[in-house]
Amino acid sequence: MTQYRKGLVLDFGGVLTTPLLPAALAFEKREGLAAGTLLTGLYLDPEGIRLTERLERGTLTQTHWNEAAGRLLGVRPENLMGRVFADLRPETSVIAAAAAARRAGVKVGILSNSVGLAPWNLYDGYELEKL
Repeated sequence: MTQYRKGLVLDFGGVLTTPLLPAALAFEKREGLAAGTLLTGLYLDPEGIRLTERLERGTLTQTHWNEAAGRLLGVRPENLMGRVFADLRPETSVIAAAAAARRAGVKVGILSNSVGLAPWNLYDGYELEKL
């Protein structure tokens, strides 16, 4: 019996985009932070974990996250999310594969943590509605 795939679910960050770690390291360099400051502050520090979890669940706005995470990291809060992810780019080979799958009749879904759409829209320019 032949089985056919009916759906494809892709993560956004690090799958439809270039890898997250180089973007995080580039942010640290631009901000004059020691390597690892961002990841330690947001994913190992209990307050950073709490802030990021609340943001991803949609119980904290991006603006409030920018302010609180900026204080935690010792950087200015303006457009912090946009600055952190400024070096992410579309991963064109994966996007092309997803588009090909959709053209072939496979339903394509994108799964992503919520980071809000304002003041900075992580998904802007990716034309996700075409996948």
